[in-house]
Parts: sequence; C-alpha cells; structure tokens
Amino acid sequence: MNKEMLLIFAHPDDESFALGGTIAKYAEQGVRITLVVATKGEAGKAAGLCKQEELGLFREQELSCAAKVLGITEVIFLDYKDKEVPISPPLEIVEKLVRIIRKVQPQVIITFGADGSSGHRDHRAIHYFTKAAIKLAKEFIEPEWGNPYILPRLCYVQAGWRLGDNVLKGLDYIVEIKPWAEKKKRAIEEHKTQLFSQQKFEALDQKTKQDYYSREYFQCDVELSAFPGRGEDIFADMERVGS
Repeated sequence: MNKEMLLIFAHPDDESFALGGTIAKYAEQGVRITLVVATKGEAGKAAGLCKQEELGLFREQELSCAAKVLGITEVIFLDYKDKEVPISPPLEIVEKLVRIIRKVQPQVIITFGADGSSGHRDHRAIHYFTKAAIKLAKEFIEPEWGNPYILPRLCYVQAGWRLGDNVLKGLDYIVEIKPWAEKKKRAIEEHKTQLFSQQKFEALDQKTKQDYYSREYFQCDVELSAFPGRGEDIFADMERVGS
C-alpha cells in the first residue's frame, strides 16, 4: 500500500515550524507528502530581504527550498490573500480542498487544531475549512469533484512548547524526531524572511528548545477519522484501510 500524507496549512513556514521533524521522518520512510498552502504569506515582514510587493514570490521560493530539505513531494498553493483566509469564499476553498483530498486519497491529513496553534486567524480558518472538506469528500456526490473518499485519520498538530505542564493532556500521537531534528532546523532556516519567528524560538529556555527538536505532538479527531488511534506512529494500523 502506498502511503500518502496530506498537509493543509495557511502560510509558507507553517510546515517547518509546526512539524518539520515529522515530515522528514515519514518522507524518509517513503511516504508521499503533499502540502497545501492557502496563502503565500505576502502580508508578513520581509526582514529586509526583498520589497514588500515581492514577498509572496520570495516566500514561495523559500518554501520550495524547505520542501526539498524535508522531502515534501508536492506543494499546492490555493492563492488566497494572506490574513484574509477567514473572509475568502468558503465554498470555493472547501471545493478546492475536496478535489485535492479525493485526488490524493491520503491515509493521514494533518492541519492546525481549532486554536490555530498560535491563534492566527488564518490558521483557525484553515482548521474549519479542512474539517468541512473532509466531511464533503466523504458524503457529497459531485462527479466533477472526484469520487467520494473516507479519510482514515485526521490529526491536529499541537505546539508542545505552548502547552507547558499540560503537554500530554488530550494528545494522541507523540512522534520522536531527534534523528530528523537537523533537517527540521535547516528547513526553518530556509524561511529566511521569518527571522523574528526564528529568533523567538532560539530565545526559548533550553528544556523547551530541546523538546521542540525531540518530539512533535498531535491530537486525533475521533469523529472525522475512520481509523482513529494513539501512539508514536501516525500511520499505525493502516493495513486495516480498505479491508
């Protein structure tokens, strides 16, 4: 069985900061990884590396480099405006996601949780759009959108360094990433315009920083997963799929 992972996020860099180690780990295991990005992050800061009007293209190129480091197979931009995802046409976004889900047919989809990890409005919107698309991908009959597809497993990445003493509460998967920590760091560094975010992570206390490069945390959506689970391997028990 070919393993497919679909990542759905809001901006270039979300993938590297949030779960770069997990991506590198599964890519090394031969999992085909498709990354969907809602915007090009053009409303962010350029860190003096380009003109503001060039930032979207610059960040697209940064993501291309980071994707190569991590082993991402394909990157798909939805081309919505940065910081305007919540007010973008909802049916249009959901249709695009349904088409992608039905085409890729991933065993695992990973996106943000309801809090958007950092609380960013684009992050939170992507969470809800993804959930809506998964429901429609299963139930809605529209031949032009592809054949209905039941998703085996939906996971929400959690920012462990933000959880503090509650780091294990409500978590279903803890992925050990130490062997891939260097790739995660290199991918983050490819997002050169995100200097402020990089400095913020470097300023973390040693214990938190060590954990950040040692493991990544995920919550499984039991209601939207045909095969929910717990443990260290997000793809565990996938042999049941299709049986």
